[in-house]
Amino acid sequence: MERELACEIVRDLLPLYVDDMVSDVSRKSVEAHLEHCSDCHDIYRNMSFRLETEARPTEAADVKKFLNKTKKMYLLYGLGGISFIAVLVCLIVDLSVNRAFTWSLIVGTAVLFADALVYAFAVCKEKKGCAIMAVISVGTLALLSVIQFTRYCLMEAGTVWIFRYGLPILSVWLLVLWLPVLAGTFLKWNIWYCAALFFLFVMIGNYATNLITGDLAWEQVLSLQRFAGNALGEIIGCILFAIIGRVQVWRKK
Repeated sequence: MERELACEIVRDLLPLYVDDMVSDVSRKSVEAHLEHCSDCHDIYRNMSFRLETEARPTEAADVKKFLNKTKKMYLLYGLGGISFIAVLVCLIVDLSVNRAFTWSLIVGTAVLFADALVYAFAVCKEKKGCAIMAVISVGTLALLSVIQFTRYCLMEAGTVWIFRYGLPILSVWLLVLWLPVLAGTFLKWNIWYCAALFFLFVMIGNYATNLITGDLAWEQVLSLQRFAGNALGEIIGCILFAIIGRVQVWRKK
């Protein structure tokens, strides 16, 4: 009877014993009991094994997370170092040859743009598409501005085209890229629906670009010949991807 009572007490104490949350007196009593009670010892062994197997995936996940973070850190630091050296070399060569900072400013801006894009892709976890598009929007605007400033002000070549062509065309194509990303991020559209929306706005973007550059007159927008040459492929792609997206939705139901 005492043994049964002792076993019940020990089994109640085993979870605390395994977690090392008992006093020294209780620990010695439990260990003394486990030495001569095979039933309780089996329970203790199974409990210890279960806790060990449960802890193992967590430790492995932590190690994997640490390794991925370390690889990402070295990648970004390495990329930043290489980019810095490349920009510095361009500045030195440009200053030596042209006695001024000209094309090296364009190269430096392009390198910084690429680095920011890689950083956003590697670091951002939530709403990655919006973060990448934000970098593309700001980076492209900065690059166009630097090209215009360098060509017109520093190299005294070309004309002021950024306000007449650059910014309007950039706005059109950023809108073409932003809308599918926003639809996928906030409306939770699948990738096929987003691709269909992209092709639809590519068609509109082509027409808008031709209107801005003067290659297309307003009266030619509804021309069947123009439509067949400029928009038929986009319409086919839009319909095709929309059908695939709808099939994917049906399969999930």
